[in-house]
Amino acid sequence: MSKTEREASKVNQLEQWIKDICRYDRVDDFIQVIDESGGPSKRGGSELRFTFNIYTETHRYRITALDRSKDEGYLGCTVSNRKPRAGEDWTRGNDLPDGKFTRETWEQIKNGIITYELIKLAPKKEAIVDEEKKKK
Repeated sequence: MSKTEREASKVNQLEQWIKDICRYDRVDDFIQVIDESGGPSKRGGSELRFTFNIYTETHRYRITALDRSKDEGYLGCTVSNRKPRAGEDWTRGNDLPDGKFTRETWEQIKNGIITYELIKLAPKKEAIVDEEKKKK
């Protein structure tokens, strides 16, 4: 398999993984491509870079994929708030999972996004619990 075929294969593979999280397989409706470029790698050989954003109500997730000819490549994700907190003039962010360009890393990234989006429930007050019991 030539490098061009391998690059196309990795990119096609990632596009299929992305479809798994997009409603109706409509990738263009849910992701914003930031960079899709290729060239020499800093580590030698060649490299294909694919960077895209996924948005939720409060966060932007930036996923970067590097398909390198000399190694397994890289897949990683960062998250940023879409707006600053009151009194701050910057947006907060964090690193999410990263690693080799594999399905396993993709699954870790998806799980990281889900974990980041979960909202902790407010603790139930005893009075509320007692009222619910009385209604039964």
